[in-house]
Amino acid sequence: MPLTPRDFLLRLSLLPGVGRRSALACWRWLHARPAETVITPTSLATLLATVKLPAKQTGLLTEQLFSADLGQRVAANLVNCQALTLADVAYPVALKETYEPPIVLYFQGHLENLLAPQLAVVGTRHLTPYAFRAMRAVLPVVSRQGVCLVSGLAQGVDTLSHQVALAHGGPTIAVVGTGLGRVYPAANRGLMAELATTQLVLSEYPFTAGPAKYHFVERNRIIAGLCQSVLVVEAAHHSGSLITANFALQENRNVLAIPGNIDGSNSVGTNELILAGAKPILNSEHIMEELLVDKRA
Repeated sequence: MPLTPRDFLLRLSLLPGVGRRSALACWRWLHARPAETVITPTSLATLLATVKLPAKQTGLLTEQLFSADLGQRVAANLVNCQALTLADVAYPVALKETYEPPIVLYFQGHLENLLAPQLAVVGTRHLTPYAFRAMRAVLPVVSRQGVCLVSGLAQGVDTLSHQVALAHGGPTIAVVGTGLGRVYPAANRGLMAELATTQLVLSEYPFTAGPAKYHFVERNRIIAGLCQSVLVVEAAHHSGSLITANFALQENRNVLAIPGNIDGSNSVGTNELILAGAKPILNSEHIMEELLVDKRA
């Protein structure tokens, strides 16, 4: 049966053995041919003759793409969540323009959160009293002005950023490194349930996918890609938050950092970012002037 571009991407996202880059290559072939409004076995053969995929992936696509079993897996995956694909108008433009956007974003909650100015907030999982005070000093005003705080639902800085948004009536988005049917860390089960109901939770992984180390690196590129600016609150020298900052730099986003004590291990990463050119954040206005330049003009 013919597949719409949306159905094609939904099936690709659940086809084991076809990696993200291969799936993106297929999408870019299709996107460059707007006259191709459906995918048939014939057009798939043309695609595979043009996009040089590994032989195993070519075989998987040929044998399974149109199968009833794969269609059932797509339907089962969407029972408890919804999905945005690169073929959908509502897919966030900023993320679509990044180097490796996810072909599918599964979500629970309210897509309107994507329309607000976006500020990523990342940092240590081991929140110090200083980081707590700093976030409480600069983020409530930002949240009350309608800026969406985007983070990863991890312990520490991520959790507090979502909580600040909830406490001050601002939007927030959690981008998680598991499927939406799993919670990691388990301690954030209640917070994730609240965000999925009143805010927005996103994942590029199937509903039942569990945590994996590489998921969190991949998740970080989505956090950076969604946002205009990335704020690093507190980060050690080899912190995962610096990976997000590097993704932000690669995608031409603003990198902001809260300065820390020069002898604090959790401040090494943030202070080095500032030394390398990140904007030091001393108050909420320093953030707002990066996000709302048009409103100040």
